[in-house]
Amino acid sequence: MLVIRLARHGRAKYPTYRIVAAESARAATGKFVAVLGHYNPHTKELVMKHEEVKKHLGNGAQPSNTVVKLLMRDKVELPAWVKLKTKAPKAVEAPAAEEVAAEAAAESK
Repeated sequence: MLVIRLARHGRAKYPTYRIVAAESARAATGKFVAVLGHYNPHTKELVMKHEEVKKHLGNGAQPSNTVVKLLMRDKVELPAWVKLKTKAPKAVEAPAAEEVAAEAAAESK
């Protein structure tokens, strides 16, 4: 399966990233199919080949969460099936009515 993800590039303690299309089984900085752009997180510079990104997305390449955020920031039109995965907040359960009544009865005694 083809994925679109960031590949670390740059010198020590100053990373820059390439946006690459690669096989999902490959290492993150290993062999890749195509370079689709680059991103510098220090200057927030983002350069992307929009036509190639759209071509790979049209062929079913799965973008990583970070790449989805960068594509949204660059206002690239994403297919409907591309979703930004977020951590859902844990649901806080309200105490049952019986437990509240039992606590109130215990406090009044």
